[in-house]
Amino acid sequence: MDIKPMNYLKNSNIAKVLLVALLGLMVTFAGCIGSSDDSTDKSDEKVVKLGLPPWPGATVKSEVVKEILESKGYTVELMKLDAGIVYAQMADGELDGTVAAWLPVTQAEYWKQYEDKLDKVNANLAKAGVGLAVPTYVYDSGIKSVADLKGNGEKFDGTIVGIEPGAGVVINTEKALTEYELTDFKLKTSSTPAMIAELDKSIKNKEFVVVTLWEPQSAFIKFNITMLEDPKNIYGGSEQVYTIVRKDFKDDNPEVYSFFQKFNISSETQSEWIYKYSDLNEDPSEIAKEWVKNNPEAVAEWTKDMN
Repeated sequence: MDIKPMNYLKNSNIAKVLLVALLGLMVTFAGCIGSSDDSTDKSDEKVVKLGLPPWPGATVKSEVVKEILESKGYTVELMKLDAGIVYAQMADGELDGTVAAWLPVTQAEYWKQYEDKLDKVNANLAKAGVGLAVPTYVYDSGIKSVADLKGNGEKFDGTIVGIEPGAGVVINTEKALTEYELTDFKLKTSSTPAMIAELDKSIKNKEFVVVTLWEPQSAFIKFNITMLEDPKNIYGGSEQVYTIVRKDFKDDNPEVYSFFQKFNISSETQSEWIYKYSDLNEDPSEIAKEWVKNNPEAVAEWTKDMN
């Protein structure tokens, strides 16, 4: 029987303990490296969250912004929400911004409520208009202003056809009902596609119809319609569409902020986008891809301060 010295056994046990400890340290170290990489990935992730009211023009415009920013390495999340919720979530920091802020009148209430927590970056659409519109044959019959609707509710089935509840044009139409004393009318809210469908049906049947509308809009390409005059200036006349972000967005995302400062389009461009989306049923992301591809000079100018 081969008997080992006591020192050999002691040294052997010590070696085993040291080996186990060493293996444990290696596993821990590997885990630390993995978790460090994960945290680095998360901190390097560039995400921009944009509020998107469910309007055709805002939809395609937001997709264009997404296409451009994602080509620069950002992840863009488009959150479809009513305009009032978009403002509230920007103020709370849950959203970074929106490219669909109609000011100074249409969304005046939202801006007044949250302006101290928001940053009005730039007018991405220099000229826009909001109000009520009728087929031109209705306009030619003598209904030329919102005031002319008074007492003529029966001709319109007592209805003003609106879009989504919470939209600025809907809020201002509620004011118009009072200011113009349109007691024989009620405002029926629906959606932009539903409003356009009702307008289309009424025109085909040569019926009287009045709808909430804005420019740019593909309806002015598709139909022979006219905006009603607004002598009390309830709808604010000519407006602009702004890019608005949360207050500290510039510090967190200076490159994207610089892009937003330059990003702007014409009414004709937005009307074309709306027409392709609403009337030709093209996918908004595909409309955006095509436009970005065909307009490299504009994109290069907007992104010249981005890596």
